[in-house]
Amino acid sequence: MTAGLLSKGRIWRFSNEINGVSTDDSQGGAVPTGTIIYTNVSARIFTEKPTLALLEQGLETPEMFQAILSPPTMILEHNDQYEELAPNISPFLNKKFVIVSIQRPSQMDNRAYLRVVMRRFEEARSANLQ
Repeated sequence: MTAGLLSKGRIWRFSNEINGVSTDDSQGGAVPTGTIIYTNVSARIFTEKPTLALLEQGLETPEMFQAILSPPTMILEHNDQYEELAPNISPFLNKKFVIVSIQRPSQMDNRAYLRVVMRRFEEARSANLQ
């Protein structure tokens, strides 16, 4: 584990298509499918204070998070999700965060991490129908 990165997690990528075919249900709601694209991701998460501009634009959750992720070779996209898996004492254990912004280090920078801005993932309805 990289020094200072206290958590372990994984990165999910969700899509509303399978082999190019839409997964909309009969009521028109999308049924996303997810794939774990990276495991054993080291992280450190910080809570950010939201800016007044975000609050004025109608940001529903005032909590934004900044995270440092390693390894830096990951190819992340907007709306990928980070899920915290360890340590067991983490307040974010088993929580998911949506990646909003990705900042990569410059080519001349030899630090081995990515900086991302995230918001907490909120599920509109549970997929567990049993």
